[in-house]
Amino acid sequence: MDAATKNTIQALAVEAKKRLKFGYWNEIKEKRKSDETDTDGKRRITESSALTKEEEKYYAGVKKILADGKSEVIVNPIGRLMDKEYYSELNLSEKQQYVFRLSRIYISVKNKIASAESV
Repeated sequence: MDAATKNTIQALAVEAKKRLKFGYWNEIKEKRKSDETDTDGKRRITESSALTKEEEKYYAGVKKILADGKSEVIVNPIGRLMDKEYYSELNLSEKQQYVFRLSRIYISVKNKIASAESV
């Protein structure tokens, strides 16, 4: 490692330590919390937590799967969301794309539900 790289790394480390020492990240976290609430103290849905049209179609199903998961182990959540009739008409490549799309939607909606419940 040459001297210039070492100096750059050291300078970055010093800056990171200053941010930690003076509570920079705590300030950022508090600012984000205050940005997410309105004047009544109710949580406001931010753009990152808003559901897309496609996610809205699956929201109730994901919510039910997560509710069932509190009393039992969640087995094959993607299969539960899947339209079996539609799936049976697809070729192999389309089936894979459909499963991946449902997986992304499930994970996204699950994370948004969890973040809404944690506030």
